[in-house]
Amino acid sequence: MSKSSVSPATALLPLRLFLGVTFVYAGVQKLSDPGFLHAGAPTYIGTQLEGFAGGTPGGFLLRAFAIPIPVEAGIGVALAEIAIGLLAAGGLYTRAAAACGLGLNLLLFLTASWHTTPYFLGPDIVFVFAWLPFVLAGAEGQPALDNLVDRPALAQRTRLRPQEAEAGGAGLDPGSTRRTLLLELGAAAAAIAGVSLLARGAYSAPRSFARGPASGDGAARGGGGSAPPGGDGAARGGSGHGAAKVPANAVELGPANRLPSGTAATYGDPADGAPDIVIREPGGGIKAFSAVCTHAGCTVGYEGGTIVCPCHGGEYSAETGEVLAGPPPAPLEPRRVLEADGKIYALPS
Repeated sequence: MSKSSVSPATALLPLRLFLGVTFVYAGVQKLSDPGFLHAGAPTYIGTQLEGFAGGTPGGFLLRAFAIPIPVEAGIGVALAEIAIGLLAAGGLYTRAAAACGLGLNLLLFLTASWHTTPYFLGPDIVFVFAWLPFVLAGAEGQPALDNLVDRPALAQRTRLRPQEAEAGGAGLDPGSTRRTLLLELGAAAAAIAGVSLLARGAYSAPRSFARGPASGDGAARGGGGSAPPGGDGAARGGSGHGAAKVPANAVELGPANRLPSGTAATYGDPADGAPDIVIREPGGGIKAFSAVCTHAGCTVGYEGGTIVCPCHGGEYSAETGEVLAGPPPAPLEPRRVLEADGKIYALPS
């Protein structure tokens, strides 16, 4: 049986590229999110940091350095991710970049992923060990800028000392070459961050319903809602036009036209005032769930057709409330809502 012609170092190249591209993507995703820097948004960095700090061994670091300046911390982390990703993908200062990436993922493991059970389901601990080979060995034996800085051809590609490059590269300083490349990658990171910020668009605040007075008994013609199933008058919406009886304990939330298709609104549960979320489905029906994340109690939001938790990355189905991703251990509890006579009502859970 013949030995493989691929060296162990070359076999690690796909992992290095994956780490680099993933880190760049993570930074771009943060900066292009309209809610990331907007207080009150479901994905606001300040809310995330508060959630990460609660009951975690690394929380004291966030409380000391990040929570007092959440916007600056969020931008800093995103820029660091883009820079680390570019350095890792290009193979420049590979060990230093890998050490920074490992440190960042270790901090996230001790905060954001700490409550994930079992621990190996948390992605950050996997990234910690994925970075480790490059901390120990760098990009030795791989296609990487670290391994090319002594070649005259590289000077021409980086526009470093073109007169010396034409003369065969005599006298080229590898340290100067690395610094020039570092400046170029730094400019690229700044450009990527700037484009991401420009592309994020304006933040649109989520709708919310103020609880109104309870309605009385009586029949009301559904303004796009279906007749409620069962005897309690609760409905999840629909396209029927039959009469819907509004129970005496129903609480009016607001006009139905304030909740267009594909949007959501928050409201206080009529039973205990806890946050709930009602969602208008693309087909016109409405569904409601508790807005309290089953993981750490953060208030969820609705983005891109999915219910999301800003604290630890949990995602829930907007149709069933079931967990789609992240650490939440249980689905969101359903809530009872009714659409009738052009209004939306909530019923005690």
